[in-house]
Amino acid sequence: MILSGAVTAATFVTVSCDGGGGGSGGAVTVYKLSLRGRRGSNAAKNHNANFLFATVDAAESNRAHPGDNSRIVPVVISRARFNQLFNNGNASVADLRSF
Repeated sequence: MILSGAVTAATFVTVSCDGGGGGSGGAVTVYKLSLRGRRGSNAAKNHNANFLFATVDAAESNRAHPGDNSRIVPVVISRARFNQLFNNGNASVADLRSF
């Protein structure tokens, strides 16, 4: 997975999609924890690889452990993928291992 390209794209798209996307076919910004360029525990690396979050607050409250210094980065996904991962908006955490 090329995260840096997704993060770069998210920087430009988040303004236009208002962080929650719009319509049934639009893009949606979700959030991921990232240790890229930082030192971190293996637990945090594994945790970060497996979860996406619907909001910044959900990402902040679901860190791997106290002291996890991962950054919260935006990632843009399609509305259809958002609905699949987040149960049509009814969940705030998506575990990618179950998809």
